[in-house]
Amino acid sequence: MLKVQDIQYVVYGVGDLDRTTAFMADFGLLPLATQGGRRYFRGAGPHAYIYVADPAAPVGLQAVGLRLAHAADLEQAARIPGASPIEDLDAPGGGRRVRVTMAGGLPLELVHGIEALAPLPMRDPLAINHGLQKHRVNRPQRPEARLDVLRLGHAALTVPDPVAARDWAQRHLGMIVSDALLVPGAKDQYLGFFMRCDLGSTPSDHHSFLIAAGERAGTHHISFEMQDIDAVHMAHEWMRSRGHAHHWGVGRHVLGSQVFDYWWDPDGMRIEHYADGDLYDSAVPATTVEATNDQLWTWGPPVPDTFFQQTRQG
Repeated sequence: MLKVQDIQYVVYGVGDLDRTTAFMADFGLLPLATQGGRRYFRGAGPHAYIYVADPAAPVGLQAVGLRLAHAADLEQAARIPGASPIEDLDAPGGGRRVRVTMAGGLPLELVHGIEALAPLPMRDPLAINHGLQKHRVNRPQRPEARLDVLRLGHAALTVPDPVAARDWAQRHLGMIVSDALLVPGAKDQYLGFFMRCDLGSTPSDHHSFLIAAGERAGTHHISFEMQDIDAVHMAHEWMRSRGHAHHWGVGRHVLGSQVFDYWWDPDGMRIEHYADGDLYDSAVPATTVEATNDQLWTWGPPVPDTFFQQTRQG
């Protein structure tokens, strides 16, 4: 069975490339190159790019890139019903892809062979003195204020039928469910699924996808990992000082455990900084919970009503 290894990038149509570039620079992503009209952004990690802005495309999600382990996996991917042939990637780092459409209409690109870059300088994660466990002695805590976005961590996707999309991702991508979300009070009516890559005994992120019910195929948010909790808070203060539109945070999620902070980009699309997310290996079974507000966060500001909209209104 084909098994994707990780999420690698997203492609978004943007209304104003310069505005998006300025926002992403404040958010912690660096423009790498402009090629074929698209602008490619990297983080501090080794991926050649993790966000692609396309001013010629309609505003919103255009594709999610998922990494395959082996070149031979591309041949298997090309046999998915409706898949494209194997194509060369005309993008920084080269590589090849197969384009597929997930049940519900979500565009995916299964990729292999994109050349990695040297990681950028970043500060080390902080050693924390917990109440009963002390990890730092004779060393004051003076973290440098940096916006080190490391990588794309996950995408929260919307489809009219999340059960069909879950089944498709299990069958064709080898993904597994971490948590299933039920309509409150229901026993078999699902609102969504947190899904992770199946790497066997190697831990993977609690979710690379959240597949949730929505009126149309699209995205609820994309999420980028930072070094630690201090980095999320420092980024929060920086983004506020730059006048960007805040949405929700800082707080800690229940499912996945991430410390989160959500912002609106210039096109009204939701984007998240996070740190300290859960990792699971394949032995951890799925849980089923009711999709109530209590399952969204353990601490932080109240959930805004607009959190359940796909895009910013007004």
